[in-house]
Amino acid sequence: EHVRQERPRFKVSAEEGNRFTAAFLKAMQSGDTADLRGILAADAVLHSDGGGVRAAALNIIAGPDRIARFLEGVFHKFNAGTKLVRAIEINGQPGLITRDPDGGLQSVAIEVAHGMITAIYIVRNPRKLTHIEGNLPLRSH
Repeated sequence: EHVRQERPRFKVSAEEGNRFTAAFLKAMQSGDTADLRGILAADAVLHSDGGGVRAAALNIIAGPDRIARFLEGVFHKFNAGTKLVRAIEINGQPGLITRDPDGGLQSVAIEVAHGMITAIYIVRNPRKLTHIEGNLPLRSH
């Protein structure tokens, strides 16, 4: 039997959470990952879920350089024009809800430990976002 070992969760202040989400949003809106690279832990990972409906990485992206290059590529290929809908807390971690230019919704949760981003969880799967879709504005700001 395989037992999944959980990483301990650390509480993040609102100010610190804003710093992490701002760096991620900047990368998604401009393709500029310089700020994000500086706060990614050496063992950081990015998980994404498109549910086979929306574009997403098929495998976990590991390491700050690979994560940054992946996000730069996503920006240039798909997300130019991603808009913030709302900054929120997701499962106790800093997070964002954004809309792509095509109207597609995504959630981003950022796991933090010792002042660094250790994991990014991106959900683009529309079936997993239906519970929040009805509570958000039709157009992003």
